[in-house]
Amino acid sequence: MPDSPDVQEVPQPRNNTALWIWIGAAMLLLLGAGLYFTLSMNPIIVKYRELARFYSSRKEVKLFLTRFGPYAPFVFISLQALQVVMAPIPGEATGFLGGLLFGTGLGFLYSTIGLTLGSALAFGLGRWLVLPLVRRLVSQEVYHKFDFLARTGGELVTLILFLIPGFPKDFLCFLLGVSPLPFGTFLVITTFGRMPGTWLLSIQGAKVGSGYYVDFVIFLTVAAAGALLGYIYREAIFQWVRRRHAADVVENKRDRMSL
Repeated sequence: MPDSPDVQEVPQPRNNTALWIWIGAAMLLLLGAGLYFTLSMNPIIVKYRELARFYSSRKEVKLFLTRFGPYAPFVFISLQALQVVMAPIPGEATGFLGGLLFGTGLGFLYSTIGLTLGSALAFGLGRWLVLPLVRRLVSQEVYHKFDFLARTGGELVTLILFLIPGFPKDFLCFLLGVSPLPFGTFLVITTFGRMPGTWLLSIQGAKVGSGYYVDFVIFLTVAAAGALLGYIYREAIFQWVRRRHAADVVENKRDRMSL
């Protein structure tokens, strides 16, 4: 029999999947690094970071306020309002300083005025910016948890959320701006809903300012315990809030249909 011709092996195409994955990862890494350095040098981002650091430093805020003498209350109210609009800048430092500089009563009053003005401004901005832009301001986690309020509002549920220690109330103000909740109702809810936490911060600052450190520790412990309980049971509270809100919506629909 004649020898069979040599069978030449057909070269198999190389699997370049791994190579392309590495190339894609490298490109994403370079893109991320470029965006980071670009944003880090952006004047707006830089100013925002400086403002966040300023609000986080009680010493700097105190020194800043004392420069204004008799006009310090007006400046303090403005700072409180600004920290709501510039969420997520922490407002605990300024609330504490209100009590430290002005005493419990006046510190509480000035903080309440500032927080109410800031909340009203955030609500108005939310209503003006409408939903697509509000979603960019609010973190995705917060939006997806509370988008039901943006669709339907809900007075009692909103008040409960404002009363919960550690809840992102500033973000909620923007979100409620795109809800059917009337502005006047929102103003009442945010004013009274913030009062317990504001009073605790004011009295803590006042106790430190007066040298009553034991009393300060007691009130700090109470506030910390409330915040801890709110954090531990946050999911249970949230689920209850959603169920309560859903029940209210169904009941309202029933009432409208019966008319």
